[in-house]
Amino acid sequence: MQRIVLGNSGITSSVLGFGCSALLGRCGRSESLRALHAAWNAGITLYDTARSYGYGESEALLGEFLHGRRDQAVITTKFGIVPSRQQLWKRAAKPVARALLKVAPRARSAVRRGAAAQMTANQFSIAVLHQSVEQSLRKLRTDYVDFLFMHAAPLDALHNDELLAAMQKLVLDGKVRVAGISADPPVIQASLAAQRQPLRAMQFPCNLFDFSALSHLARHPQQGYAFMANHPFGGVQRARITQATIAHLAGAESTPASLREKLQAPGALADTVLNAILRGTGVHVVLPAMMKPHHLQQNVQAVNQSRFTREDLEWLRDTLPREARHEINQSA
Repeated sequence: MQRIVLGNSGITSSVLGFGCSALLGRCGRSESLRALHAAWNAGITLYDTARSYGYGESEALLGEFLHGRRDQAVITTKFGIVPSRQQLWKRAAKPVARALLKVAPRARSAVRRGAAAQMTANQFSIAVLHQSVEQSLRKLRTDYVDFLFMHAAPLDALHNDELLAAMQKLVLDGKVRVAGISADPPVIQASLAAQRQPLRAMQFPCNLFDFSALSHLARHPQQGYAFMANHPFGGVQRARITQATIAHLAGAESTPASLREKLQAPGALADTVLNAILRGTGVHVVLPAMMKPHHLQQNVQAVNQSRFTREDLEWLRDTLPREARHEINQSA
C-alpha cells in the first residue's frame, strides 16, 4: 500500500483510508470487525471515525480493534454532531433495520431519516468539544487522536475564536496531534483563504458529482495542510449513478479510444474514481467505506496499480461531472 506524509504534520499514512461511518450503523458487529481486519491486512493504516458514527458506538469498536495496534495506526475523529443516548429498545431495533435494508434496499431513505433524527448537529461549544474529546479518547482506548475535525462545520465556525483557541490547547496538551475542519467545499475554500489556526487539516466530500474542492486545493499547494476526501463514490444512494456514468463513457464515441478500453476493464469503477481524486490533485488520503471484501480488494488494487495516465485523469476530471449530471437527469 502506498504511503504519504500528511502535509506538514509529520504523520505518515496509507493513501487509502477506512471510512468508519458504517461500523455499528448499517453494518453489525461481526461484519464491521471482518471489514476492519481485512483493511488492516491490506495495509490500510488510517481510520476515520466520529462521535456520531454508529449511533455513538463506532469509536468503541474501532478502539477495541486497534488495541495493541495503536502505535501503527492513524486515527481521525470528529466532534460537533452529538448522538442521542441510546435507549434499550432502540439498540434492539438496529439489527432489525439492518435486516430490512438487505431485503428492501429502497427502505434506506426511511432508515437514514430515522438515524438522522437521533443526532444533533452544529454543536460547536467549548463544553461539547471537551466532552466529545474525552468520550472519544475513552472509547478509542487511547490518550491522543492524530486528527480532530469539526464535523460538518458551518462557515461561522471559522470565526469562533474561543473554540479555535480551545482546539489549539488540546494540540498543545498532546490530546490531539492536528486540528482540522470537515465541511462542504465552500466552507473548505473559506477556511483555506482565512488560514485560521490551529486548523491544519481539511476533510471534504469529493466525487464525480462535485470535484470543486480540487480547484481550491490547487491554489494552496505549499501551505502544508493535510487533505482528506470522503464520499468518493457519492454515498450509497449515488453509487449506481457513478457506475452508470463510467459505463456510459466507456461506450461513448466522444471518449478517446485508448481510454474507452481502460474504462471497460475489470475494476474500472474504483480505478477511475479513486485516482481522479488522488493523483495530481493535492489530496493525500481518500476515505471510502469498504465493508465488503470485493470493494476493499478493488480499491486497494486501484491505488496500487492504476491503468490511467496523468492525461487520462485530467480528461476524466473534466468530463465526469458533466456526464454525472446527465445521468441524474436521465434517472429523474
